Amino acid sequence: MRAVAFLALKDLRLLLRDRAAAFFTFVFPLAIALFFGYVFSGTSSEPLHVAAFVEQASPAAAMLMKALDEDGGFKVAVIDSRDAGEQLVRRGDAVALLVVPSTYAEGLDGVFSGGGAKLGLVVDPSRRAEGAMLVGKIHEVAFRTVFAAIGDPAQFARVLDRMEESLKASDLSFTDRLAIRTALSRARTMSAKGADSSSTTKTQSIADWKPVTVEIAELSMRPGVPANSFAISFMQGIAWALFGAVLSFGSGIAEERQRGTLVRLLVSPMSPNQILMGKALACFVTCLVTEWMLICFGVFLFRVEVSSWPLMVAVTLVTAFGFSGIMMLLAAGFRTQGGAQGAGRAVLLVLAMIGGGTVPIVFMPPFLRIASNLSPFKWAVMAAEGATWRSWGMSEMLIPLAVLAAIGVFGLTVGTALVRRSI
Repeated sequence: MRAVAFLALKDLRLLLRDRAAAFFTFVFPLAIALFFGYVFSGTSSEPLHVAAFVEQASPAAAMLMKALDEDGGFKVAVIDSRDAGEQLVRRGDAVALLVVPSTYAEGLDGVFSGGGAKLGLVVDPSRRAEGAMLVGKIHEVAFRTVFAAIGDPAQFARVLDRMEESLKASDLSFTDRLAIRTALSRARTMSAKGADSSSTTKTQSIADWKPVTVEIAELSMRPGVPANSFAISFMQGIAWALFGAVLSFGSGIAEERQRGTLVRLLVSPMSPNQILMGKALACFVTCLVTEWMLICFGVFLFRVEVSSWPLMVAVTLVTAFGFSGIMMLLAAGFRTQGGAQGAGRAVLLVLAMIGGGTVPIVFMPPFLRIASNLSPFKWAVMAAEGATWRSWGMSEMLIPLAVLAAIGVFGLTVGTALVRRSI
């Protein structure tokens, strides 16, 4: 084992000296994870889907729903219960749940007398940007709906009634009360005559006035739902980390065989099995290091949550072992460095793409999910997701871990035998 360890250390030092190989092995997977994380967390040009629960139907609530839906930036779906709306948010089918309480219409009646309407907003914590956009849009729509409601004589009369009631609790002087009551009386007369409500004097700064207060609450996401986009993209990044390690060491063996370096190693005291196991160990260590690099970046900088650290340790060990076997098969399949890099990159790229390296497995259509079973990258990504946001137990982990272990045993056994025959 000492000879194997020394040979593995030699190959690791050669990898670090090759700047291009080191970049695509260690830095490129991190860049991919960050890129897809920011892409999936960005806003879309499509209308944002919003669920809305109206506790009590009213013309004011209907006007608010219509104004939001006609805005173009949001697509509002009115649902029957709050629980159903929260479920839509948890599944990612809605950005947020807008709750219109039964007191909404009554609150609008008092917007000019110190009161105001209240709305509730339950948002997905991974989509805060869209939630903030929705809050701004609600305030904008509220201005329009409030002044549109005042155009209704009955609604305007209720507003004036609330203002007169608020005078009773005020400590204004008699002359001020008389002046305000006179203004309210004239407003009633003008409303009855169909006067334009825009001529009513505004006694409050519109810039500071908010007719609707939005109370925001973040939804607690259940297990099985990623907390944010980076929980998905960093597991994708593991696929590209494995891609880089396998390609680097697979083509490295082909290069040493082409240059005759393997022949010179064979005349050393080391056996052929020791030589090949040393190279497999170097690949194993590289896979392990890149996997944990991505996991640590995700956990400490991007709020990626690991549900089980022991399972994550098992996942990384078995995954590194499985892809060391794939590396040996790649080295056995191509005799030259160019062939190993060219054809190997093409084969691995296809497997990585259908295995969740580009489009996350959870977003794939059904037929691609079936095809992805042929890709070892799929099992690596699923196992990593199982130890993070999927919150799997050991029973659910058995299949992906068994598949990866079987790939490792097969690849190292068959690949080593084929490489020995070709030296």
